[in-house]
Amino acid sequence: MKKKTRQRLLLLALIFGVLTSLPYLVPHTGPVALVAFIPLFFMDKIASEEGIPRIWWYHYLAFLLFNIFATFWIWFVSEVGSIVAIVLNTLQMSMVFALYRWSRKVFTRRWISYLFLIIAWLAWEHIYFEIELSWPWLVLGNSFATSPSLVQWYEIIGSLGGSLWILLSNILIFSLLTESDGVRVRRLTAAACLVVFLPIVASLVRYYTIDCESGGEKIEVVVVQPNIDPFKKYGVLPQDKMDDAMLSLVRRVITPETRYIVTPETFTFDMDLDRPTAHHSFVKYQSFLEEYPNTNLLVGIFSHRIYPTVSRPSHSARKSGSVWYDVYNSAVLMDAGDIYSYYHKSKLVPGVEIIPYERYLPFLSKWISGFGGSSGSYGSQDEMDALEGNDGNKVGPMICYESVYGDFSRMAAVKGATFMAVMTNDGWWGDTPGYRQHFRYAGLRAIEMRRDVVHAANTGISGIINRKGDVIIRTGWWEETSFKGYINTNDNLTPFTLYGDIIGLVAAYLFLPFTAVVIIAQIRRRKSKQQGHL
Repeated sequence: MKKKTRQRLLLLALIFGVLTSLPYLVPHTGPVALVAFIPLFFMDKIASEEGIPRIWWYHYLAFLLFNIFATFWIWFVSEVGSIVAIVLNTLQMSMVFALYRWSRKVFTRRWISYLFLIIAWLAWEHIYFEIELSWPWLVLGNSFATSPSLVQWYEIIGSLGGSLWILLSNILIFSLLTESDGVRVRRLTAAACLVVFLPIVASLVRYYTIDCESGGEKIEVVVVQPNIDPFKKYGVLPQDKMDDAMLSLVRRVITPETRYIVTPETFTFDMDLDRPTAHHSFVKYQSFLEEYPNTNLLVGIFSHRIYPTVSRPSHSARKSGSVWYDVYNSAVLMDAGDIYSYYHKSKLVPGVEIIPYERYLPFLSKWISGFGGSSGSYGSQDEMDALEGNDGNKVGPMICYESVYGDFSRMAAVKGATFMAVMTNDGWWGDTPGYRQHFRYAGLRAIEMRRDVVHAANTGISGIINRKGDVIIRTGWWEETSFKGYINTNDNLTPFTLYGDIIGLVAAYLFLPFTAVVIIAQIRRRKSKQQGHL
């Protein structure tokens, strides 16, 4: 390979990494994603024209730069974990693009290969949401998290609809840039303008006409940001002091009209799910709520359940002596009476809260714990839940990065949630883009379900986001504070809430048959070449 060609490929990989990561780092730059893949297509074009071998490594480099630029902040939680997450995520992206290049060698018509790329990419994103080794932070549709006015149609097809929009726009614009035939240029120009601008116009119309107060009632909520250093929170600070600090913050802003108090995840430790009223924090919270009988408290707890069995009761159960038990990252909704309900986090963080496929690969537990990860998996629920308060409203608790999972989170609205709450610890990453990305992803869930979202972070950003994805109130970084705000409940169901990720599901079903078509076409092509040489 010529030195000049190598330099061009490296430059294009760098440009791709910058353009794809920009929407995740700089607010309101989502539209950049509509042209971000063009450098990657030019890399493919150069490789095809000049017969460059091992082009996959350049594609891998391009996706690696994207992952590093957009999620470098994982390093501040775990050096080994960040390397594994970035390398594996990059590998999957580059393999999807490698499938596209494979199909390009088989089919002479480019549109077939472009269709295969779209199907393969959307199928991968859809499946990535479902597996235990899941890290869908960089789903392409998340590029518009800080540009909610442009993607109001996520209420119909969700964030993977944004991924589809990005891929289509890039393909059409690249095709336009590389086309010389006058008739085709005019057709491609019309198609590109339609695909790029029609969703924007439709979204803006919806954005400025939607009524954010319809479908329910206006209620008062209190959000608490205790700002406890997460590295000192676990087993260092006494629970009594943390409880007193939290209740003190609540007292600053609570009124008799407050319906809900929302706190971060894992605020209270070691609660026995079979004997919650015996926990000192539970008793203290109930005593406080007796002063405000109309108020519900949604609090994050680190809980456990002990099993009176000899055999292992679940694949996540752990053993202490002769006793089996499960641990949970949970949310509990309670009031001054005896009414309380739980939700156990379902989408667990790989390596931290779950050992992926531990029941099939038991050696992973020791290997991951040796690098500072979890020594076992947490217990979980099968699906999102909705917890009912004493006023008849239901809240959908999204714990930590569950707010990244749109198709999963929508089940809370299906079960009657009239608003959503994100409960999180976001201080692990320091003052980096990580907590800002997490906060804005909640806006995409607000659009998909048309539910106001209350975001309570221990550190990071707490706030309220309305059903259009707009931030109504927000706190600052590393700030001990609480605030009172208002949300509008809603019990209407959007198409996305009702039907979920239809686009990703269809792509997943089409992927294997389309792959079979490519294989058959390749076999026929080889046979045709062999016969031509006879």
